[in-house]
Amino acid sequence: MEKKLRKRVIIFSIGIVFIVFFALVVIINGLNYYNIMVVRLDNMMELIINDDNTRGNNNNELEPPQSLQLTPPPLEDAMPLSPEEMLSNSLILSQNPHYYSEYFCVETNEEGSITHLNMNRSLMTLKTKVEELTQQVILSGKTRGIISNYKFEVVNNWIYFIDFTPEWMLVYSFFLNCVEVSILAFIMICILVVIFSKKVVAVIAKGYETQREFITGVTHELKTPLTIIKGDVEVINLKNGSSMWTKSIIEQINRLNGLIDYMISLTKLEELTEIPKTKFNLSDLLIDSCIFFEGVAMSSYKQIEYTISPNIYYNGDLQNIELLISILLENALKYGEPNSVIHVSLRVIKGKNTIYITNKAANLEIRQYSEWFDRFYRADTSRNSDSKGFGIGLAMARAIVVSHKGKISAESLDGHTATIKVVL
Repeated sequence: MEKKLRKRVIIFSIGIVFIVFFALVVIINGLNYYNIMVVRLDNMMELIINDDNTRGNNNNELEPPQSLQLTPPPLEDAMPLSPEEMLSNSLILSQNPHYYSEYFCVETNEEGSITHLNMNRSLMTLKTKVEELTQQVILSGKTRGIISNYKFEVVNNWIYFIDFTPEWMLVYSFFLNCVEVSILAFIMICILVVIFSKKVVAVIAKGYETQREFITGVTHELKTPLTIIKGDVEVINLKNGSSMWTKSIIEQINRLNGLIDYMISLTKLEELTEIPKTKFNLSDLLIDSCIFFEGVAMSSYKQIEYTISPNIYYNGDLQNIELLISILLENALKYGEPNSVIHVSLRVIKGKNTIYITNKAANLEIRQYSEWFDRFYRADTSRNSDSKGFGIGLAMARAIVVSHKGKISAESLDGHTATIKVVL
């Protein structure tokens, strides 16, 4: 049990950590992409458009403004730059469009022909490529956008292009670094989770084990006095005859004995790590169970109708599967409305043996009813003893299904009928 619980804790914890890291990587890189590929490029485009030198003569010798030229001192007189000077120079370079990505602009006439071309800051771009890009922009009819690895904007009859390859490489490099760091941190956290999960699970397992031992001890301790009380009452009946009081005592003793037997059986089921498996005909078992409960159904003015696919075999614990079917049929008969029909079906769906048991019931909502499988669950919250049962039958059914690595669920699709579905 402890190993199974630890495995679940590890899987759950690692899953949560993965989701958190994945979300962080997506958010951080999304913000970085927006700042570089949107905000930064838009600012660059605005600077380029507003710079009069951008639309200069086509002499490929566009000089940066004199005030921004950085003339280094002679090598022999060079002194190391202070951090403040380095920061100042970097700001000058980052604020001047002449010092970063390649860009160029073209002027077109009404026919779409290029009348002026300025490639002063585009050393690697061929003029044929410029003409091709210009025609694509004109055909697109857009005033701004992205074509290939160029961002463009149309202002009047001028088209401005910026090659954003350096920015894209920066975004990509940041993404790779972010992923590498996240993977490393994720692995480290996973190792810590595996190491410390043993201590965390040990506390939970100890509490569960204490609870289980308490239940087992109490149930066994109750057996002896109940047996003695029942024997004494039977002796009183033999001497003085039966009375309504002694009958009531015996009924309550039998009720408590039934609860104890249920608790012991449920505890044993939950302790099972491996179940004895035999291959048996599940179809025949379900048909026999339906026939057996037909008499009980008739006594409570109900009917059982079944649609069962023939020759469906299952490899599992025959005794527990038989108990499972009995619990589900008994539950349907107990809570089904009078003069109603209990529908039972068995068929193979996607390679899984699937059992449906449906009965009419009152006071239902259209939803799932997972709480029905909780231990000691009773729809009657007052715990009225007139309502038969202990609220433990469906908990046993779930324990049996889980031990067979199956699934069990309950729901109402229309608010008038309840359906329990078992997938084995």
